[in-house]
Amino acid sequence: MSDKVYNLAQLEELGGGDAEFVTMMVATFLEHTPGQLEEMKKAHASGDLATLGAIAHKIKPNVDMFGIEAIVQDIRDLEQMGKNGINNDETVAKLNRVDAELSVAFDQLKDY
Repeated sequence: MSDKVYNLAQLEELGGGDAEFVTMMVATFLEHTPGQLEEMKKAHASGDLATLGAIAHKIKPNVDMFGIEAIVQDIRDLEQMGKNGINNDETVAKLNRVDAELSVAFDQLKDY
């Protein structure tokens, strides 16, 4: 098993040691975020950068809360790029990294 891409320390702290709270938050994350990721990729594919930015904004707190460090900056950049209508190779690279990292997080968290 590869290293975890997430860190639940912040979430555990927020839950004050309530394991059920953490489990519920993980379940909520797994219920909503994969769909948001798909919406974000569709928005990019159709050139709807405003929606891409808006969804990045929605996903951002989860990236922070779940300690997915590798994409903390990428999700913020995508939010700004979306707002500013920037679509270039960097946008694509960041979206691909967010997609790859979140996909690994989803797989890893399924076993939580």
